[in-house]
Amino acid sequence: MFGIPVPKGQEPYPQTVKALRESVPLVEDAGYVHGFTYSSGNPYISGARAEITRKALDAKADIVVYLDYDVSWDAQDMVTLLKTPGEVVGGTYRCKVDEIVYMGGIYNDPENGNRPIGRADGCIKAKTLPAGFLKVTTSGLDRFMRSYPDLCYGPQYSLSVDLFHHGAHEGIWWGEDYAFCRNFEFCGGECWLIPNLNINHWQRLEQKEQISEHEYRVKVEYKCYEGNFHEYLLRCPGGSKAA
Repeated sequence: MFGIPVPKGQEPYPQTVKALRESVPLVEDAGYVHGFTYSSGNPYISGARAEITRKALDAKADIVVYLDYDVSWDAQDMVTLLKTPGEVVGGTYRCKVDEIVYMGGIYNDPENGNRPIGRADGCIKAKTLPAGFLKVTTSGLDRFMRSYPDLCYGPQYSLSVDLFHHGAHEGIWWGEDYAFCRNFEFCGGECWLIPNLNINHWQRLEQKEQISEHEYRVKVEYKCYEGNFHEYLLRCPGGSKAA
């Protein structure tokens, strides 16, 4: 089940719709039965994602893919996400700033020159992941719900879960996606980052143009923050593509 939370008065960016549309044939060719849901107008992102999770559980989904309404990806990358083993697996993308800054955090191995902790398929063990391109399996949901009954709500025969519960923790404010990763790791789970994905983060820019004394036209443009975390690491000091 693919799910996108959409703020009030907004809709998924055309780049996001295009990426999802182009992914569907490859997802089907890979043997997956799929569905789509969304939450619109919920002012609380954690509540919107809880609504999406509830709908996915009602549909008996085995995998929930949380997507943001302002990201795009290569179609094959969606299949890669679905096929990569792990209860929580995701990709990262750049913040909407000109400086190259990626969301999330990874674990480094101090005994191996502080290199990222990886596994055979190239995934990197993540401390935190953004929830804009994130896969959570139902076994991961089950682990979380059993570990945090205080974050479950609704009738006992059909519990919902505040998976992305956010707020202050030990003197630090945690956003909803990072808080989820922290809680998931604390209950024995692992979060894995697929680094070699082409995920772009988009910014919608509006500019008013006056066309008459009392009329204006809104010109809309989209700025793209292109991202591939694997290529970024290669360009970092010590990487094979470092300056």
